[in-house]
Amino acid sequence: MSYVIHLDESLNIVNVTYTGTVSLHNRMQAVERVCRNYSHLQPLKILVDVRELIMDLSIEEQQAFGKHLASHPGLSNARVAVVHKPDFNPNVVIDDSAYKDGYMLAHFSSLADAESWLSGTTKKRD
Repeated sequence: MSYVIHLDESLNIVNVTYTGTVSLHNRMQAVERVCRNYSHLQPLKILVDVRELIMDLSIEEQQAFGKHLASHPGLSNARVAVVHKPDFNPNVVIDDSAYKDGYMLAHFSSLADAESWLSGTTKKRD
C-alpha cells in the first residue's frame, strides 16, 4: 500500500504516511478511511507525512484534491500538519489549493514540531 494510517493514542493524532507514488484514488481512499475511522476525535488532528512521497499527480489533479480536502465535511474542523523534507514539499500545490479554500493546515520539516503544534504546545513553523 502507498499509504499507512495509524492513531498515535498518546497524542490523539492520526498519522497518514505516504510512501512512493500515490494515486489520486488512493489519496481519496485515505481521506475516507480517516474520516470514517476517526471522526469521533474532536478536534480531529491529522499529521500527514510526505517526506517519502514521490509526486506524480498532474497539477489539475493536485488542485482538485486540495479542493476536495477543503470541502470534505469530515475534515471541516480538522487541524492538519504536513511534514516534508526541509527544502522540498511535494504536496505544495495540494496544500496551497486546500488552504486557499479554508482548510486549516501548517507545514513542518520536523515531526516533533508538527506533533507539538497539533497538541497545542507550540506555534506553526515553516
